[in-house]
Order: sequence, then C-alpha cells, then structure tokens
Amino acid sequence: MLVHDKVLSYFTAWNRYLPGQAPSLQFDDTGIFGGFGGMRLYSAFQPILSADTLRPVAFEALLRARDANDSPLSPAEAFRRADTPDQVVYLDRLCRVVHAINFFNQDAAAGDLFLNVSGRHLMRVDTGHGSTFEKLLGYCGLTPHQIVLEILEAHVGDLLRLQEAILAYRSRGFRIAIDDFGCAHSNFDRLWQLTPDIVKIDRSLIVQAEQNPRARRILPKIVEIIQELGAIAVCEGIETAAQHDIAVDAGADYLQGFHYGRPTNELMSHLRPNAAVPSSPERRYSFAA
Repeated sequence: MLVHDKVLSYFTAWNRYLPGQAPSLQFDDTGIFGGFGGMRLYSAFQPILSADTLRPVAFEALLRARDANDSPLSPAEAFRRADTPDQVVYLDRLCRVVHAINFFNQDAAAGDLFLNVSGRHLMRVDTGHGSTFEKLLGYCGLTPHQIVLEILEAHVGDLLRLQEAILAYRSRGFRIAIDDFGCAHSNFDRLWQLTPDIVKIDRSLIVQAEQNPRARRILPKIVEIIQELGAIAVCEGIETAAQHDIAVDAGADYLQGFHYGRPTNELMSHLRPNAAVPSSPERRYSFAA
C-alpha cells in the first residue's frame, strides 16, 4: 500500500501543533489509519444506492476512532480532542485523506466518495477552501470530481461564510451535499441560498412518515421541492423494508441505510455478486448485512 511522500510530508509538518504526536499515517491489516492525540482513526464505507436500480452509485466514508486504550470513540468525541483551531483543520483533513487513500486503494471506480467536512473547519479556514485538499487528493490518486463534500449546515451559523466556502469548493469541481436536512434549524430558505448538488433527508423524517400518515403525505412534497432546486434527494437512515417503500414512493433519487449495508472497511463486501439485487421483485431486499 503506497502513500505519496508529499502526503506524509504534509502531515509530518503539521505535527508541530501536536507535541509528542506519533506519525500521522500508519498501516495495519485493515488498511491505512490516522494517528491523532493517541487516537487511531479508521475508515468505514456505507453504500449509497440508486433508487431505480438498487445498486451502489457512491459510498459515504465514516470515521471509526479508538482511543489509546483501544476503546471506541464516536466521531463527535474524536473531534472534541482537537483543542485549537489549527488542530481542528489538521484533524479534519487527516480524516478525509485517510478515507481517500483507503477508497482509492480498494476501488476508486466503485462510484463517488462522500466525505464529511467539519463545520468548525469551515469557520477556521478564511479563504481558498478546497485548494489544499485538492492537492492532497491528487497525491491520493483522486480528483475533486469524484468527491461529494457533506456539510451539516444547521451547525454553521454564519450563512455568508458558508456560501463562500461552498462556492470555492464547487469552483474546484467538488460537489456539495447538505446533510441531515429536516433536523435542528435546517430549512428550505437556506437550501435556496446554498444551492447544493445533493440533499440528504434526515432519518427522523422517514421514521415519522412510517408512523404518521400525514408525515407520509408530506415527504413526497419535500423530495419534490429538493428536486425543483436542481438537487438530488437522498433518503438516509433506512433500516426496514417498510421505510424503503416509503422512500421509493416519495420519489427519492438515492437511498442509504442499514437496510442495504452496514458500514465496513471493505468496499467489496457491498459489491460482490451475492450482495447485488436480483431481478426478481420478490428478492429485491437481498443485500449484504
């Protein structure tokens, strides 16, 4: 498994912000992982499927972190270990590079790669959003056109700076997804101002639609408005066949959730033949667990 010298040099140079930091990029039998403040940072990938074909069109990279005692940490807990603004930038880029390398080393032709961007990172970088990451991606063998950057816009209060960041990323070829739409303070007015390429509808709306007939009637209207904005509508967090049917009936473009595949470090576990959807409608839910 090869890592470009310039990637290693970039993160080694940043170690001045982390006294006593071990080498940031390391290897084990699962692939490459990152090191930060005694933590180990791994990749897991979950498929995003076309609602029409029920086959993967992209993968979301998810952070799996373990502390110095090998206990698991949530992504939120891991990012709380970044104490300073500079450390936030370092950690955010490190996680995305770990995911990019693991994705490329397995199968960069498997589809697009969705990567989360920390809201704290967006507020820390003043100008030139995406310029450094574009270079790092190139060293990893990927281009911005293969990447969808997921932003939890409800966690970013400064709308003007968020717009500037999105414009800068898109000018370099990155696509933008707004994550968890429908929760917290997210609203359609902000979508119209941000003009994302993709909108991921929060799982809570699917759960409500499953339990409440009124919510079920509203969900297709939400999907339609997102599509009228020129964005792809993704229903995420789907865990049951009933929720799958609700999302498909609502007109969602893409689907994501445990119903189709749990996050794993191996892309091929989602792409192997026995994980594919048979043509028979009676067996349309045959996915790898």
